[in-house]
Amino acid sequence: MNKDLLKNNYLIVKNLIDSNLAKDISDYIKSKDLPPCKQVSNANYCANEIPFLEVLCMECPKISNIVKSTLLPTYAFARLYQKGNILKKHMDRSACEVSVTVHLDGDTSWPIWITTPDGKDVSVDLQSGDGMIYLGCIAPHWRTEYKGKEYTQVFLHYVRSTGLYNKCFFDKERLDKQTHERLKTQLVKDYRNLL
Repeated sequence: MNKDLLKNNYLIVKNLIDSNLAKDISDYIKSKDLPPCKQVSNANYCANEIPFLEVLCMECPKISNIVKSTLLPTYAFARLYQKGNILKKHMDRSACEVSVTVHLDGDTSWPIWITTPDGKDVSVDLQSGDGMIYLGCIAPHWRTEYKGKEYTQVFLHYVRSTGLYNKCFFDKERLDKQTHERLKTQLVKDYRNLL
């Protein structure tokens, strides 16, 4: 695996997708009648819509190359944030071993925070089309209160084909919490051994 990803828990990829495509996907999200998000109050979401799945699959070879590990897609998820939204500090489920958050559109800057393996909290500010690859199962990440009006983001989730969570490809297997925690502990050890 990519040593910088393992050392930092994240990598920034400038212009991961074209900014025009990012705007088109954002417009698509805004045109939908979206349900409320359970994780972020007063935000809306949608999952596995065709435009997101196209990007999920289209970018899989590029992300695999950057990560230096063959990845399998699990699912894609988009969120429309509103003024005042907060994304609480959390870690992701097993289908999100390697994740990419792609900034689509927003009316003001809004960094995402992530904790590095040495416990340092780092903020990352993305431009439209930029992506942040991160190890969502082991790296706490969050966002402070959004001060703008609207902000759209798409999340691309993958697992390593030879990794501990490989049975979660296409989001076909959901691990119970106890199994996920046991494997997460082993995953952290495995990642450190790769350094």
